Amino acid sequence: MTKHSTERDTLISAEENREMFDRIAKNYDVANRAISMGMDKGWRKKTVQLLKPFRGGRYLDIGTGTGDLVFEILDQSANVLIDGIDPSEQMLAIAKDKAQKKKVGDSVSFFAADALELPMEGETYDGIVSGFCFRNIERRQKALEEMRRVLKPGGILVILEATYPDKAWVRLGYKLYTPLVPMIGKILGGGSAYKYLMDSIEDFPKPDTVTDMFSAAGYSKVQCSPMTMGTVCIFSGKK
Repeated sequence: MTKHSTERDTLISAEENREMFDRIAKNYDVANRAISMGMDKGWRKKTVQLLKPFRGGRYLDIGTGTGDLVFEILDQSANVLIDGIDPSEQMLAIAKDKAQKKKVGDSVSFFAADALELPMEGETYDGIVSGFCFRNIERRQKALEEMRRVLKPGGILVILEATYPDKAWVRLGYKLYTPLVPMIGKILGGGSAYKYLMDSIEDFPKPDTVTDMFSAAGYSKVQCSPMTMGTVCIFSGKK
């Protein structure tokens, strides 16, 4: 496993991360469905349910990728405005193509931006979501502070992330399954990317550490909701 730089939380740099997602963008959705055995759709649905989007609200999806969380928000609430940001132009191109096909009009904007330096004014959004992105951010504590800055008072942050299970019997099953993930990725042209993505899950902090980070960034009502035997968690907090 690649070791951390002393100057970042992640196994690889932001630039390496962007290049990796550019490479795998074409087959990213197909790979996600295969690797999660279709469960990723339910995870995103639950994430947006915790966000509680309301008519007339404005929302931000950080690390939007191909836009699936954005479209889930639209499915759950009409008449909302959503910005989806990501450093990968290839992922954004797919998200924009989906938006055009879905005819979402002016309700959605996709553009490149850095989670550590959000280009928005403070107190812009009623809610923020992020799916399977947080573990790839170089400075996670700073990112949480930036997200809080652009949230309106009372706004909620909801982060969906893959986590390494605590229970020994679940870890055994996890260890048996994870070698298949790089094989699936290789078949779909992902090369070594999916090996890194599995390494990054094992490297990611334990859920209790993540909730402590939320609290340190100033969020209240911090919660962690484990799903699928602790292999996925939804973290949430309120400004």
